[in-house]
Amino acid sequence: MTSPRWRLCLILLCTTQFVALLDFSITMIPLPQIQQSLGFTPGALQWVINAYGVAIAGFLLLGGRAADLFGRRRVFLLGLAIFTLGSLLGGFSQSPAMLISTRAMQGFGAALFSPAAFSLLLALFPDQAQRNRALGAWTAVAASGFVGGLILGGLITDLLGWRWVLWINVPVGMLVIALATHLPVGQRDTTTETPRLDIGGAMLVAAGAATLVFAFANSEHVGLASPTTYGLIAMAMVLLAAFVWVEKQVAAPLMPIAVFSHPMTGGANLVSLLANTALGPTFVVAALYMQEILDFSATQAGLGLLPMAIAFTLCSAWAGPALIARLGTKPVILGGMLLFISGLSLLGVSLQVDASWASSLLPGTLLAGIGYGIAFPAWTVAGIEQVAAADHGLAGGMLTTTQEVGSAVGLALGVAVSIAVLAGGGSAVQGFSAAILVSACLVALGALCAALILPGKTSALEMAG
Repeated sequence: MTSPRWRLCLILLCTTQFVALLDFSITMIPLPQIQQSLGFTPGALQWVINAYGVAIAGFLLLGGRAADLFGRRRVFLLGLAIFTLGSLLGGFSQSPAMLISTRAMQGFGAALFSPAAFSLLLALFPDQAQRNRALGAWTAVAASGFVGGLILGGLITDLLGWRWVLWINVPVGMLVIALATHLPVGQRDTTTETPRLDIGGAMLVAAGAATLVFAFANSEHVGLASPTTYGLIAMAMVLLAAFVWVEKQVAAPLMPIAVFSHPMTGGANLVSLLANTALGPTFVVAALYMQEILDFSATQAGLGLLPMAIAFTLCSAWAGPALIARLGTKPVILGGMLLFISGLSLLGVSLQVDASWASSLLPGTLLAGIGYGIAFPAWTVAGIEQVAAADHGLAGGMLTTTQEVGSAVGLALGVAVSIAVLAGGGSAVQGFSAAILVSACLVALGALCAALILPGKTSALEMAG
Protein backbone atom coordinates (compact mmCIF):
# COMPACT_ATOMS: atom_id res chain seq x y z
CA MET A 1 0.00 0.00 0.00
CA THR A 2 1.42 3.39 -0.98
CA SER A 3 2.28 5.89 1.73
CA PRO A 4 -0.44 8.47 0.86
CA ARG A 5 -3.08 5.72 0.84
CA TRP A 6 -2.24 4.27 4.27
CA ARG A 7 -2.14 7.75 5.74
CA LEU A 8 -5.61 8.43 4.33
CA CYS A 9 -6.87 5.10 5.71
CA LEU A 10 -5.43 5.86 9.14
CA ILE A 11 -7.11 9.29 9.14
CA LEU A 12 -10.46 7.78 8.12
CA LEU A 13 -10.38 5.07 10.79
CA CYS A 14 -9.22 7.41 13.55
CA THR A 15 -11.88 9.93 12.54
CA THR A 16 -14.65 7.39 13.09
CA GLN A 17 -13.28 6.44 16.52
CA PHE A 18 -13.04 10.13 17.42
CA VAL A 19 -16.69 10.60 16.44
CA ALA A 20 -17.80 7.49 18.37
CA LEU A 21 -16.35 8.85 21.64
CA LEU A 22 -17.28 12.45 20.81
CA ASP A 23 -20.95 11.52 20.63
CA PHE A 24 -20.97 10.05 24.12
CA SER A 25 -19.89 13.36 25.68
CA ILE A 26 -21.13 15.98 23.20
CA THR A 27 -24.73 15.82 24.51
CA MET A 28 -23.72 16.27 28.16
CA ILE A 29 -23.35 20.04 27.99
CA PRO A 30 -26.59 20.94 26.11
CA LEU A 31 -28.82 18.82 28.39
CA PRO A 32 -30.60 21.88 29.88
CA GLN A 33 -31.34 23.23 26.39
CA ILE A 34 -32.59 19.81 25.22
CA GLN A 35 -34.81 19.57 28.30
CA GLN A 36 -36.37 22.98 27.60
CA SER A 37 -36.81 22.33 23.88
CA LEU A 38 -38.42 18.87 24.03
CA GLY A 39 -39.95 18.82 27.52
CA PHE A 40 -37.87 16.07 29.10
CA THR A 41 -38.50 15.21 32.75
CA PRO A 42 -35.35 15.15 34.94
CA GLY A 43 -35.43 11.35 35.11
CA ALA A 44 -35.88 10.87 31.36
CA LEU A 45 -33.18 13.41 30.44
CA GLN A 46 -30.39 10.97 31.27
CA TRP A 47 -31.55 8.72 28.41
CA VAL A 48 -30.18 11.24 25.92
CA ILE A 49 -26.79 9.91 27.03
CA ASN A 50 -27.71 6.45 28.24
CA ALA A 51 -29.56 5.36 25.09
CA TYR A 52 -26.29 5.79 23.21
CA GLY A 53 -24.15 4.12 25.86
CA VAL A 54 -26.47 1.15 26.46
CA ALA A 55 -26.77 0.47 22.71
CA ILE A 56 -23.00 0.42 22.31
CA ALA A 57 -22.55 -1.75 25.40
CA GLY A 58 -25.24 -4.19 24.34
CA PHE A 59 -24.14 -4.68 20.74
CA LEU A 60 -20.37 -4.06 20.71
CA LEU A 61 -19.53 -7.77 21.01
CA LEU A 62 -22.06 -8.54 18.28
CA GLY A 63 -20.45 -5.90 16.05
CA GLY A 64 -16.99 -7.38 16.52
CA ARG A 65 -18.22 -10.89 15.73
CA ALA A 66 -20.17 -9.65 12.68
CA ALA A 67 -17.03 -7.94 11.34
CA ASP A 68 -15.09 -11.19 11.65
CA LEU A 69 -17.79 -13.24 9.92
CA PHE A 70 -19.06 -10.97 7.16
CA GLY A 71 -16.09 -8.74 6.32
CA ARG A 72 -14.67 -5.75 8.19
CA ARG A 73 -15.19 -3.02 5.58
CA ARG A 74 -18.75 -4.19 4.87
CA VAL A 75 -19.74 -4.05 8.54
CA PHE A 76 -17.81 -0.79 9.00
CA LEU A 77 -19.82 0.87 6.22
CA LEU A 78 -23.12 -0.54 7.46
CA GLY A 79 -22.49 0.73 10.98
CA LEU A 80 -21.37 4.14 9.78
CA ALA A 81 -24.45 4.49 7.57
CA ILE A 82 -26.77 3.61 10.49
CA PHE A 83 -24.90 6.04 12.77
CA THR A 84 -25.06 8.87 10.20
CA LEU A 85 -28.78 8.33 9.55
CA GLY A 86 -29.46 8.27 13.31
CA SER A 87 -27.59 11.57 13.66
CA LEU A 88 -29.61 13.17 10.88
CA LEU A 89 -32.96 12.01 12.25
CA GLY A 90 -31.99 12.86 15.83
CA GLY A 91 -31.40 16.48 14.92
CA PHE A 92 -35.01 16.71 13.70
CA SER A 93 -36.44 15.24 16.93
CA GLN A 94 -39.72 16.78 18.09
CA SER A 95 -40.25 14.61 21.17
CA PRO A 96 -38.20 12.89 23.89
CA ALA A 97 -39.11 9.46 22.48
CA MET A 98 -37.78 10.35 19.02
CA LEU A 99 -34.50 11.72 20.35
CA ILE A 100 -33.94 8.72 22.64
CA SER A 101 -34.67 6.23 19.85
CA THR A 102 -32.35 7.97 17.38
CA ARG A 103 -29.61 8.14 20.02
CA ALA A 104 -29.98 4.37 20.44
CA MET A 105 -29.75 4.08 16.65
CA GLN A 106 -26.49 6.04 16.75
CA GLY A 107 -25.15 3.76 19.48
CA PHE A 108 -26.05 0.62 17.52
CA GLY A 109 -24.27 1.99 14.46
CA ALA A 110 -21.18 2.84 16.53
CA ALA A 111 -21.23 -0.68 18.02
CA LEU A 112 -20.89 -2.01 14.46
CA PHE A 113 -18.29 0.34 13.01
CA SER A 114 -16.01 0.75 16.03
CA PRO A 115 -14.74 -2.87 16.33
CA ALA A 116 -14.67 -3.16 12.52
CA ALA A 117 -12.50 -0.04 12.33
CA PHE A 118 -10.11 -1.50 14.92
CA SER A 119 -9.82 -4.74 12.93
CA LEU A 120 -9.19 -2.77 9.71
CA LEU A 121 -6.46 -0.83 11.48
CA LEU A 122 -4.69 -4.07 12.42
CA ALA A 123 -5.03 -5.36 8.84
CA LEU A 124 -3.70 -2.10 7.48
CA PHE A 125 -0.48 -2.29 9.55
CA PRO A 126 0.85 -5.86 9.70
CA ASP A 127 4.34 -4.64 10.65
CA GLN A 128 4.56 -4.50 14.47
CA ALA A 129 6.48 -1.22 14.68
CA GLN A 130 4.07 0.56 12.32
CA ARG A 131 1.13 -1.03 14.11
CA ASN A 132 2.31 0.30 17.49
CA ARG A 133 2.56 3.82 16.08
CA ALA A 134 -0.88 3.51 14.49
CA LEU A 135 -2.37 2.23 17.75
CA GLY A 136 -0.77 5.16 19.55
CA ALA A 137 -2.52 7.55 17.18
CA TRP A 138 -5.78 5.61 17.60
CA THR A 139 -5.59 5.83 21.41
CA ALA A 140 -4.72 9.53 21.41
CA VAL A 141 -7.55 10.37 19.02
CA ALA A 142 -10.03 8.30 21.06
CA ALA A 143 -9.09 10.09 24.27
CA SER A 144 -9.33 13.49 22.59
CA GLY A 145 -12.79 12.57 21.27
CA PHE A 146 -14.28 12.59 24.75
CA VAL A 147 -12.59 15.90 25.59
CA GLY A 148 -13.58 17.37 22.23
CA GLY A 149 -17.20 16.44 22.84
CA LEU A 150 -17.32 18.53 26.00
CA ILE A 151 -15.87 21.60 24.29
CA LEU A 152 -17.72 21.29 20.98
CA GLY A 153 -20.98 20.51 22.76
CA GLY A 154 -20.87 23.89 24.44
CA LEU A 155 -19.62 25.91 21.47
CA ILE A 156 -22.05 24.40 18.97
CA THR A 157 -25.01 24.79 21.33
CA ASP A 158 -24.27 28.47 21.94
CA LEU A 159 -23.56 29.28 18.29
CA LEU A 160 -25.99 27.06 16.35
CA GLY A 161 -28.32 25.33 18.81
CA TRP A 162 -28.31 21.86 20.36
CA ARG A 163 -29.59 20.08 17.24
CA TRP A 164 -26.27 20.72 15.51
CA VAL A 165 -24.39 18.55 18.03
CA LEU A 166 -26.07 15.68 16.15
CA TRP A 167 -26.07 17.11 12.64
CA ILE A 168 -22.32 17.70 12.77
CA ASN A 169 -21.86 13.94 12.34
CA VAL A 170 -23.69 13.85 9.01
CA PRO A 171 -21.09 15.47 6.71
CA VAL A 172 -18.29 13.61 8.52
CA GLY A 173 -20.04 10.26 8.07
CA MET A 174 -20.84 10.92 4.41
CA LEU A 175 -17.24 11.93 3.67
CA VAL A 176 -15.80 8.79 5.30
CA ILE A 177 -18.31 6.59 3.42
CA ALA A 178 -17.34 8.27 0.12
CA LEU A 179 -13.62 7.63 0.73
CA ALA A 180 -14.04 4.15 2.22
CA THR A 181 -13.09 2.44 -1.07
CA HIS A 182 -9.47 3.17 -0.10
CA LEU A 183 -9.80 0.98 3.01
CA PRO A 184 -8.72 -2.66 2.92
CA VAL A 185 -11.59 -5.10 2.46
CA GLY A 186 -10.86 -6.98 5.67
CA GLN A 187 -11.76 -10.49 4.51
CA ARG A 188 -14.26 -12.42 6.58
CA ASP A 189 -13.26 -15.39 8.68
CA THR A 190 -13.57 -18.51 6.47
CA THR A 191 -12.65 -21.04 9.17
CA THR A 192 -16.36 -21.72 9.75
CA GLU A 193 -18.49 -22.99 6.86
CA THR A 194 -21.66 -21.20 7.95
CA PRO A 195 -21.31 -17.75 9.56
CA ARG A 196 -23.30 -17.66 12.78
CA LEU A 197 -24.12 -14.75 15.02
CA ASP A 198 -25.20 -15.19 18.61
CA ILE A 199 -28.24 -12.95 18.19
CA GLY A 200 -29.93 -14.37 21.29
CA GLY A 201 -26.94 -13.55 23.48
CA ALA A 202 -26.72 -10.03 22.07
CA MET A 203 -30.39 -9.37 22.77
CA LEU A 204 -30.13 -10.73 26.31
CA VAL A 205 -27.13 -8.60 27.30
CA ALA A 206 -28.67 -5.49 25.70
CA ALA A 207 -32.03 -6.12 27.41
CA GLY A 208 -30.34 -6.78 30.76
CA ALA A 209 -28.29 -3.58 30.61
CA ALA A 210 -31.28 -1.49 29.49
CA THR A 211 -33.54 -2.95 32.21
CA LEU A 212 -30.95 -2.27 34.90
CA VAL A 213 -30.61 1.36 33.81
CA PHE A 214 -34.39 1.72 33.51
CA ALA A 215 -34.86 0.39 37.05
CA PHE A 216 -33.08 3.45 38.46
CA ALA A 217 -34.45 5.88 35.87
CA ASN A 218 -38.02 4.79 36.65
CA SER A 219 -37.48 5.44 40.35
CA GLU A 220 -38.22 9.10 39.54
CA HIS A 221 -41.86 8.03 39.49
CA VAL A 222 -42.03 5.12 41.96
CA GLY A 223 -39.12 5.78 44.35
CA LEU A 224 -35.81 4.02 44.93
CA ALA A 225 -37.25 1.78 47.66
CA SER A 226 -40.31 0.76 45.62
CA PRO A 227 -41.01 -2.94 44.98
CA THR A 228 -41.17 -2.00 41.29
CA THR A 229 -37.56 -0.80 41.40
CA TYR A 230 -36.42 -3.98 43.15
CA GLY A 231 -38.43 -6.08 40.70
CA LEU A 232 -36.81 -4.41 37.68
CA ILE A 233 -33.35 -4.89 39.17
CA ALA A 234 -34.15 -8.57 39.73
CA MET A 235 -35.40 -8.88 36.16
CA ALA A 236 -32.15 -7.34 34.88
CA MET A 237 -30.12 -9.83 36.91
CA VAL A 238 -32.17 -12.71 35.48
CA LEU A 239 -31.59 -11.47 31.92
CA LEU A 240 -27.84 -11.10 32.47
CA ALA A 241 -27.68 -14.54 34.13
CA ALA A 242 -29.54 -15.96 31.13
CA PHE A 243 -26.93 -14.33 28.88
CA VAL A 244 -24.15 -16.10 30.78
CA TRP A 245 -26.04 -19.41 30.50
CA VAL A 246 -26.59 -18.97 26.76
CA GLU A 247 -22.91 -18.17 26.22
CA LYS A 248 -22.04 -21.51 27.82
CA GLN A 249 -24.39 -23.39 25.48
CA VAL A 250 -23.94 -21.90 22.00
CA ALA A 251 -21.23 -23.07 19.62
CA ALA A 252 -20.09 -19.54 18.69
CA PRO A 253 -20.60 -17.34 21.77
CA LEU A 254 -20.13 -13.60 21.79
CA MET A 255 -18.33 -13.91 25.12
CA PRO A 256 -16.61 -17.26 25.80
CA ILE A 257 -16.99 -17.59 29.57
CA ALA A 258 -13.68 -19.43 29.93
CA VAL A 259 -11.78 -16.33 28.79
CA PHE A 260 -13.09 -14.35 31.77
CA SER A 261 -12.78 -17.05 34.44
CA HIS A 262 -9.26 -15.96 35.44
CA PRO A 263 -9.30 -13.73 38.57
CA MET A 264 -7.22 -11.08 36.79
CA THR A 265 -9.48 -10.85 33.73
CA GLY A 266 -12.80 -11.15 35.55
CA GLY A 267 -11.64 -8.89 38.37
CA ALA A 268 -10.49 -6.18 35.96
CA ASN A 269 -13.91 -6.16 34.27
CA LEU A 270 -15.67 -5.90 37.64
CA VAL A 271 -13.39 -3.02 38.62
CA SER A 272 -14.07 -1.30 35.28
CA LEU A 273 -17.82 -1.69 35.82
CA LEU A 274 -17.80 -0.19 39.33
CA ALA A 275 -15.22 2.55 38.66
CA ASN A 276 -17.14 3.80 35.65
CA THR A 277 -20.36 4.20 37.65
CA ALA A 278 -18.87 7.53 38.74
CA LEU A 279 -17.81 8.85 35.34
CA GLY A 280 -21.24 9.68 33.88
CA PRO A 281 -22.66 11.27 37.06
CA THR A 282 -19.55 13.37 37.62
CA PHE A 283 -19.55 14.99 34.18
CA VAL A 284 -23.34 15.42 34.02
CA VAL A 285 -23.71 16.75 37.58
CA ALA A 286 -20.84 19.17 37.04
CA ALA A 287 -22.34 20.40 33.74
CA LEU A 288 -25.81 20.90 35.28
CA TYR A 289 -24.36 22.56 38.39
CA MET A 290 -22.41 25.08 36.32
CA GLN A 291 -25.38 25.99 34.12
CA GLU A 292 -28.21 25.86 36.68
CA ILE A 293 -26.42 27.09 39.84
CA LEU A 294 -23.41 29.08 38.64
CA ASP A 295 -25.31 30.44 35.59
CA PHE A 296 -22.60 29.41 33.11
CA SER A 297 -23.29 29.37 29.39
CA ALA A 298 -22.96 26.06 27.53
CA THR A 299 -19.52 27.07 26.25
CA GLN A 300 -18.34 28.05 29.73
CA ALA A 301 -19.62 24.76 31.15
CA GLY A 302 -17.66 22.80 28.54
CA LEU A 303 -14.51 24.75 29.34
CA GLY A 304 -15.18 24.28 33.06
CA LEU A 305 -14.88 20.50 32.62
CA LEU A 306 -11.70 20.81 30.58
CA PRO A 307 -9.21 20.49 33.51
CA MET A 308 -10.69 17.13 34.55
CA ALA A 309 -10.76 15.85 30.97
CA ILE A 310 -7.17 16.96 30.29
CA ALA A 311 -5.96 15.42 33.57
CA PHE A 312 -7.62 12.13 32.62
CA THR A 313 -6.13 12.20 29.10
CA LEU A 314 -2.57 13.04 30.17
CA CYS A 315 -2.49 10.60 33.08
CA SER A 316 -3.94 7.75 31.04
CA ALA A 317 -1.44 8.38 28.23
CA TRP A 318 1.75 8.86 30.28
CA ALA A 319 1.57 8.63 34.06
CA GLY A 320 -0.49 5.43 34.20
CA PRO A 321 1.63 3.41 31.74
CA ALA A 322 4.88 4.59 33.38
CA LEU A 323 3.65 3.50 36.82
CA ILE A 324 2.46 0.14 35.46
CA ALA A 325 5.91 -0.56 34.03
CA ARG A 326 7.49 0.08 37.44
CA LEU A 327 4.90 -1.32 39.86
CA GLY A 328 2.58 -3.69 37.99
CA THR A 329 -1.15 -3.34 37.47
CA LYS A 330 -2.71 -4.01 40.88
CA PRO A 331 -0.84 -1.31 42.89
CA VAL A 332 -1.57 1.27 40.16
CA ILE A 333 -5.27 0.36 40.09
CA LEU A 334 -5.52 0.71 43.88
CA GLY A 335 -3.54 3.96 44.02
CA GLY A 336 -5.45 5.54 41.14
CA MET A 337 -8.82 4.56 42.54
CA LEU A 338 -7.95 5.97 45.96
CA LEU A 339 -7.18 9.29 44.29
CA PHE A 340 -10.40 9.00 42.30
CA ILE A 341 -12.42 8.39 45.48
CA SER A 342 -10.72 11.32 47.20
CA GLY A 343 -11.54 13.64 44.31
CA LEU A 344 -15.18 12.54 44.22
CA SER A 345 -15.54 12.95 47.98
CA LEU A 346 -14.00 16.43 47.83
CA LEU A 347 -16.34 17.37 44.97
CA GLY A 348 -19.36 16.02 46.82
CA VAL A 349 -18.78 18.21 49.89
CA SER A 350 -17.68 21.31 47.91
CA LEU A 351 -20.81 21.98 45.84
CA GLN A 352 -22.48 25.07 47.28
CA VAL A 353 -25.03 27.59 46.03
CA ASP A 354 -22.79 30.63 46.56
CA ALA A 355 -19.43 29.04 45.74
CA SER A 356 -17.20 29.84 42.78
CA TRP A 357 -16.11 27.38 40.10
CA ALA A 358 -12.53 27.46 41.42
CA SER A 359 -13.58 26.47 44.93
CA SER A 360 -16.50 24.14 44.27
CA LEU A 361 -15.53 22.23 41.13
CA LEU A 362 -11.87 22.60 40.20
CA PRO A 363 -10.11 20.80 43.10
CA GLY A 364 -12.39 17.76 43.20
CA THR A 365 -12.75 17.25 39.46
CA LEU A 366 -9.01 17.71 38.88
CA LEU A 367 -8.09 15.13 41.54
CA ALA A 368 -10.75 12.74 40.24
CA GLY A 369 -9.43 13.10 36.69
CA ILE A 370 -5.88 12.33 37.82
CA GLY A 371 -6.99 9.25 39.77
CA TYR A 372 -9.20 7.86 37.04
CA GLY A 373 -6.53 8.55 34.41
CA ILE A 374 -3.92 6.61 36.37
CA ALA A 375 -6.17 3.62 37.09
CA PHE A 376 -7.80 3.36 33.65
CA PRO A 377 -4.83 1.96 31.68
CA ALA A 378 -3.97 -0.34 34.60
CA TRP A 379 -7.30 -2.18 34.65
CA THR A 380 -7.25 -2.20 30.83
CA VAL A 381 -3.87 -3.96 30.86
CA ALA A 382 -5.06 -6.30 33.63
CA GLY A 383 -8.12 -7.17 31.56
CA ILE A 384 -6.00 -8.59 28.71
CA GLU A 385 -2.87 -9.65 30.62
CA GLN A 386 -3.90 -13.28 31.09
CA VAL A 387 -5.78 -13.57 27.78
CA ALA A 388 -4.38 -15.31 24.71
CA ALA A 389 -3.36 -12.96 21.90
CA ALA A 390 -6.11 -14.38 19.67
CA ASP A 391 -8.71 -13.20 22.19
CA HIS A 392 -7.34 -9.69 22.80
CA GLY A 393 -10.06 -8.12 20.66
CA LEU A 394 -12.75 -9.94 22.60
CA ALA A 395 -11.23 -8.94 25.94
CA GLY A 396 -10.93 -5.32 24.84
CA GLY A 397 -14.54 -5.31 23.66
CA MET A 398 -15.68 -6.67 27.02
CA LEU A 399 -13.79 -3.93 28.87
CA THR A 400 -15.49 -1.33 26.69
CA THR A 401 -18.84 -2.98 27.41
CA THR A 402 -18.34 -2.84 31.19
CA GLN A 403 -17.22 0.77 30.86
CA GLU A 404 -20.36 1.78 28.96
CA VAL A 405 -22.72 -0.23 31.21
CA GLY A 406 -21.06 1.18 34.34
CA SER A 407 -21.40 4.75 33.11
CA ALA A 408 -25.04 4.26 32.14
CA VAL A 409 -26.01 2.54 35.41
CA GLY A 410 -24.09 5.10 37.46
CA LEU A 411 -25.77 8.02 35.70
CA ALA A 412 -29.22 6.48 36.21
CA LEU A 413 -28.51 5.84 39.89
CA GLY A 414 -27.08 9.34 40.36
CA VAL A 415 -30.17 10.96 38.85
CA ALA A 416 -32.42 8.74 41.00
CA VAL A 417 -30.55 9.75 44.16
CA SER A 418 -30.70 13.43 43.22
CA ILE A 419 -34.46 13.26 42.55
CA ALA A 420 -35.00 11.39 45.84
CA VAL A 421 -33.24 14.22 47.70
CA LEU A 422 -35.44 16.80 45.96
CA ALA A 423 -38.57 14.78 46.78
CA GLY A 424 -37.51 14.75 50.42
CA GLY A 425 -37.33 18.55 50.57
CA GLY A 426 -33.64 18.99 49.75
CA SER A 427 -32.21 21.53 47.32
CA ALA A 428 -30.86 20.87 43.84
CA VAL A 429 -27.30 21.35 45.10
CA GLN A 430 -27.87 18.84 47.89
CA GLY A 431 -29.16 16.40 45.30
CA PHE A 432 -26.07 16.93 43.14
CA SER A 433 -23.81 16.37 46.16
CA ALA A 434 -25.62 13.19 47.17
CA ALA A 435 -25.29 11.78 43.64
CA ILE A 436 -21.51 12.35 43.64
CA LEU A 437 -21.05 10.86 47.12
CA VAL A 438 -23.01 7.72 46.15
CA SER A 439 -20.71 7.43 43.13
CA ALA A 440 -17.70 7.67 45.45
CA CYS A 441 -19.09 4.76 47.49
CA LEU A 442 -19.43 2.61 44.36
CA VAL A 443 -15.84 3.38 43.35
CA ALA A 444 -14.77 2.46 46.88
CA LEU A 445 -16.54 -0.87 46.38
CA GLY A 446 -14.58 -1.28 43.15
CA ALA A 447 -11.31 -0.59 44.98
CA LEU A 448 -12.24 -3.23 47.57
CA CYS A 449 -12.94 -5.74 44.79
CA ALA A 450 -9.57 -4.92 43.23
CA ALA A 451 -7.82 -5.53 46.55
CA LEU A 452 -9.61 -8.85 47.18
CA ILE A 453 -9.97 -10.36 43.71
CA LEU A 454 -6.99 -9.29 41.63
CA PRO A 455 -3.86 -11.43 42.09
CA GLY A 456 -0.91 -9.90 43.92
CA LYS A 457 1.65 -7.67 42.27
CA THR A 458 1.91 -8.68 38.66
CA SER A 459 4.93 -8.55 36.43
CA ALA A 460 5.77 -5.12 35.13
CA LEU A 461 4.79 -4.69 31.50
CA GLU A 462 6.86 -3.06 28.84
CA MET A 463 4.27 -0.49 27.88
CA ALA A 464 6.48 1.16 25.31
CA GLY A 465 6.86 -2.05 23.33
